[in-house]
Amino acid sequence: MRTVRLVAPLAALLAVAASPGIAHAAAITQSFYADSGDACRYGVTDGALDWRYGATSPLPMLGVNVSGKLIDQPLPSGPVACADDRYYSSATYIAYSGTVEVDRQTRVADNGVTTFAFTLGANAASTGISRVVIQVCRNPIVTLPPSYCGKPATYLAPPVA
Repeated sequence: MRTVRLVAPLAALLAVAASPGIAHAAAITQSFYADSGDACRYGVTDGALDWRYGATSPLPMLGVNVSGKLIDQPLPSGPVACADDRYYSSATYIAYSGTVEVDRQTRVADNGVTTFAFTLGANAASTGISRVVIQVCRNPIVTLPPSYCGKPATYLAPPVA
């Protein structure tokens, strides 16, 4: 009886020591782009979505790393393709699980470039993320005239075999 109690923990320890190690999470990278929808393209965001899956891919979903930049025209250096319209750009990045919003981040830029890196849905491992929607809006620095937005760009979670 005493030998059995000693052998079981020793066998478990040997199994862990002989294993190839802990598997690392996998990521599938997808480029993204969205703009403000106006003729001058005053506001533009682009970059990469890294869909992160756990070691037992495809589940659990560990979130979506979002990295890139938001550009608001005109830039202080370089050719002036667009006159300053006294608006700033805001880009919203929203993660959904089905029709339910899981997480949201917003970045802003005014006549410049804002770089960013963040994770959407890191706390949504149990529900997963089925899509990310990105939209760029232009907002007046003063209260009038009203804001306007470009068409939302939708990125579906890549299929995992």
